[in-house]
Amino acid sequence: MRAWKGNNWNMKTRKASFKDIDKLVRIEMNSGYKWGMKKEKFASHLKRILNLKYSRCFILESKRAIGYFLVNIERKSCYLNYFAIIKSRHGKGYSKIMIGKAISFAKKHDCKKIELGVWAKNFPAIGLYNKYGFYIFEIKRKHYSNRDDKLRMRKELK
Repeated sequence: MRAWKGNNWNMKTRKASFKDIDKLVRIEMNSGYKWGMKKEKFASHLKRILNLKYSRCFILESKRAIGYFLVNIERKSCYLNYFAIIKSRHGKGYSKIMIGKAISFAKKHDCKKIELGVWAKNFPAIGLYNKYGFYIFEIKRKHYSNRDDKLRMRKELK
């Protein structure tokens, strides 16, 4: 567990476990991003993901859990599949901590790149990822059930 101190707050990222499912669901449901999955179904989905050998979920917390992300490692590639922060905490630098942890994790596992998918209309997230060196390498047209596009983004790791 790594602590980050600054601006009078003490943030920690740690590996999430099954005991954290309720916290992860609460973060997702309060992230401001509505994608239609009910709490119970999302909790079940997370349980399946946490059981996968190649998946790791990390939670960002201080006094309370405020963010999480999930990474999968396959063949020297790291995939950032979920990334959420409670909406009231957006714009306060927490994403920097989580992206840094994801990149460190990928490098530790000898990955050559980190990839993610993002809704094409999620301009704040796209801007955030661009800021940290991610670029769009593919557009999946009409990917989502509402026929919106999905952007695939990548960052090469050294």
